[in-house]
Amino acid sequence: MFIFREEITITSPIRFVRDDILKLTPYMPSKESCNIKLDANESPYDVPKEIKERIWNRIKNEHFNYYYDPSCDELRENLSRYTGANPDQIFVGSGGDEIINDIIMAFAGPDRDVIIPVPTFSSYEIFATVAGSNVIKIPLIREQKYGKEIWVLDTRQIKKHFKKNEPQLMFLCYPNNPTGDYFNEEKMLDLINNFNGIVAVDEAYFEFGGKTFVDRLSRYPHVVVIRTFSKIFSMAGLRVGYAVGHVDVIKQLYKVKLPYNVSLFSQIAAVEILKDMAWLKNMQSKFIETRKQLKKDLEKIKGLKIHPSSTNFFLCELGKSRDMVYEELLKRGILTRRLGDDVLKNTLRFCIGSPAQNQVLLSHLREIMS
Repeated sequence: MFIFREEITITSPIRFVRDDILKLTPYMPSKESCNIKLDANESPYDVPKEIKERIWNRIKNEHFNYYYDPSCDELRENLSRYTGANPDQIFVGSGGDEIINDIIMAFAGPDRDVIIPVPTFSSYEIFATVAGSNVIKIPLIREQKYGKEIWVLDTRQIKKHFKKNEPQLMFLCYPNNPTGDYFNEEKMLDLINNFNGIVAVDEAYFEFGGKTFVDRLSRYPHVVVIRTFSKIFSMAGLRVGYAVGHVDVIKQLYKVKLPYNVSLFSQIAAVEILKDMAWLKNMQSKFIETRKQLKKDLEKIKGLKIHPSSTNFFLCELGKSRDMVYEELLKRGILTRRLGDDVLKNTLRFCIGSPAQNQVLLSHLREIMS
C-alpha cells in the first residue's frame, strides 16, 4: 500500500514582520566574559548587606501567591518625600525603559512625530519605531567652549520640525547618554516653551550631577521627568524606574502600562533603599570624587580625548582604532561599550568603576595607547 504525502514548502515566518521592525537593530547588551564590567553604566557597588537584610525580612513575610500593589502606593509615598512631588504626580514602572515606552504609547504612537536629538539613548528611537511613530532625529552640534569641545542642542533645526496644530513628543536626555554632560539650560527652556506636546526629560543620571526639572513642573505641565533606580541606587537587576509629572500626564500612563508591572520584590527593595539617605549621600560623594580623579588620570594618557561628564561614565575619543582598543581591553578582561552612531565611530564609553577597577583600566589603557 502506497501513501502519497502532500509536499509542503516551509518558508520563514519573517515575511510576516512589519517592514519598519525588520530595519530595526535590537538593543543587545554584550554578554562577553569579563572581570571588570564597564559597558552598561551600572554601579560597581552592590546594595549594602544591612539594607538587603531589611529587604529579606520584609519579603519573607509577604504572600508570593497574590499579585502585589499595581499602583506602587508605598513606593510612591517614599518617592514623594525624595523628590518633593505629590504621590499622584509619580508613576512607577519596570525600569526607565518601561517609562519611556509608556510615554510613547500614551503621547505618540502611529503617525505622530517623536523628536530626538542624537546621539542619545537608543531606546527612544527603538520604542518610537515599534509604536509606529515618525522618528525625527536632529544631530547635536559640537562646539568649542573654554578650550573644550561640548555637545550642543541645535535648537534652530529642532524648532523647524515643531508643529503648532499637531501634538508631538520630544525626548531630552539630561545629562545626555552617551555624550555625558548637560545641555545648555536656556536652549532646553527655549525648546520647552515653544513645543506643542509632551517633553520627556530623562534624568536617569540625576544623582551624579544634581540638575533637575522636577522643581519646575508646576510651570511646565507638559514636561515629564524620567528617573531610575538602576544607577546610583545599585538596583539595575531589579528594574525600577519612575516618572514625575502633572497629574493629568500621570493618569494617561496608567492607561497604557502593563498590569502588575513592578514585582513585590522590586517595590519593597526600592522602599527600603529610599529609607537610607545617608548611604545615598555617601555614594554620591564617592562617585563624584572618583570621577574627578579618573578624569585627571585619563587626561594624562596620550591619544585619549575625554568628554566632560556629569554622569557615572565617560565618553572617550581615541587616537587609535576603536575596535583595536576595545578588543585589547577585552583580552585583558575589561568590557567597555562601542556605540553605533557614525559620529561616535572612534569612541568608547565606559562607566566609572571602583577605585581598584579604575586603576586596572588605566594601567591597560596606558599600555594599549603607548
